[in-house]
Amino acid sequence: MHETMTERQEQLLEAYFADQITDPQRVELINYLHTDKAFAKAFREYDRAYITACIPAFEKTKDFRRIEGAIQERSRSGRTFWKFIPAAACALALLLFGGALLLHFNALGNASGMDGLTIVSQNGTGTEATLPDGTRVRINAQSSLTLAEGFGGKSREVKLDGEAFFEVAHDSRRPFRVHTGNACVSVKGTTFNVRSYGDEAEITVSLLEGAVVLNTPESEVALTPGLCGVVSRTGNGIELKPLTPMASAWIDGKYMFEDKSVPEILHNIERNYGVHFTYADSLFGDERFTGTISYNLSIDEVLNYIDVDGKYAWRRTDNTIEIYGK
Repeated sequence: MHETMTERQEQLLEAYFADQITDPQRVELINYLHTDKAFAKAFREYDRAYITACIPAFEKTKDFRRIEGAIQERSRSGRTFWKFIPAAACALALLLFGGALLLHFNALGNASGMDGLTIVSQNGTGTEATLPDGTRVRINAQSSLTLAEGFGGKSREVKLDGEAFFEVAHDSRRPFRVHTGNACVSVKGTTFNVRSYGDEAEITVSLLEGAVVLNTPESEVALTPGLCGVVSRTGNGIELKPLTPMASAWIDGKYMFEDKSVPEILHNIERNYGVHFTYADSLFGDERFTGTISYNLSIDEVLNYIDVDGKYAWRRTDNTIEIYGK
């Protein structure tokens, strides 16, 4: 182990140079680069060693010979490009041998270090990350969080598609803003949940602690703990509702629903189990349910829970589940 690094930092570097780093790990690595000078120095040493190892291999490829020929041609035309050969070789070697490195080269040369970084959570999974400002975020399945240019510098701006739970590090000088659909949430330090799936008609901001300001192009509301702000995707008004346990139940591995149709319930199950349901449009009629489903249950247990009257059957092919009447 490098004497200036912790075991965790070593693990991050190993994943980074193997091009197997995940988005949350990428955020953690960049955070270290901007907060730990010794680690940043060690990172640069590893970087130089990596490039030195890559360039000889890259120089044997057709890509290098093609680039080299183009540079020579420009040089003969009177323009001096030879001094850029090492830089060009480095950049292209990185593309071939470790594409993720380009992001971190930009990070080291930029005060924010977070330009355009997106953390993605796929179907059937959730993910967690600690942002460079110390904010903790949990991202629900089928969601993404993008940190805008300048994050961690003069501003803290993110864009959310889907659902996420934020524990925002307090900073009175730099509000933390979540942009999603036609709404924006501004906070200085608080705990709240934002649900904003593009295929749902409403954006819901649920405040657990602190205070937030919810904006649309036409409205602005200051939320206090115990309230939800609801914004329609087809309008700019803000409706206030009481906070319910349903708002953040997913953090505890539960899906709580009230007066929902079976298709609405199944759609949420699809996100968190990474499956796809098929059924006839008229299969479930006007049935509606209220209850709680634990994500620790198997798909069969979930479907048995919904099928309280034993009216349905299902069969599974890979990740597709067909539901039909008995």
